[in-house]
Amino acid sequence: MLMNNTPSKRLESLDALRGFDLFFLVAFEQAIRSTHRAAGAPWLDNLMWMFRHVDWEGFSPWDLVMPLFLFMAGVSIPFSLSHHNQTEGKGKLYRRIFKRVVLLWIFGMIGQGNLLGLNPDRIYLYSNTLQAIAMGYLIASLLFLTTQLKTQAGIAAGLLVAYWAIGQFVSIDGYGAGNYTPDGNIAEWIDRAVL
Repeated sequence: MLMNNTPSKRLESLDALRGFDLFFLVAFEQAIRSTHRAAGAPWLDNLMWMFRHVDWEGFSPWDLVMPLFLFMAGVSIPFSLSHHNQTEGKGKLYRRIFKRVVLLWIFGMIGQGNLLGLNPDRIYLYSNTLQAIAMGYLIASLLFLTTQLKTQAGIAAGLLVAYWAIGQFVSIDGYGAGNYTPDGNIAEWIDRAVL
């Protein structure tokens, strides 16, 4: 086993961004909503758009909360896994990754509020931000540990092109083939049929 006694250095800018994202998600929204209800000030109406999802075109700050968590999980992978790879070795590192994925998955199911009801019809295996982070973390971690940077860049570019091509050219049950409306895109079909 490799041992390294140097203290681990955290990426403070990432911690600050994570804190800002959580503050926006948990505290800031509630503070503005409560102030808006209590004060009834018309100028606060202008701030409330920040806490609503845009239906389809464009985005609000609220629409960026989940992608920002995914981004932060991805950014942290090289720092965290490089450190653990040096201090723990591959076997323990793969167990750490698997444990994190399982915990995120279970926390996502708990977050849905349906897990403890023990009703299989109300338990959705993949419908939560934490589950999306778990899958992204698993795939990105394995790619980071088993491939070179050029391969990773090639896979990322290939996935982007494949995602576009499927949306542009594939049609299933009237979904897709260049239809990018909320109810006609191929991602919506996959969400309804598979997820």
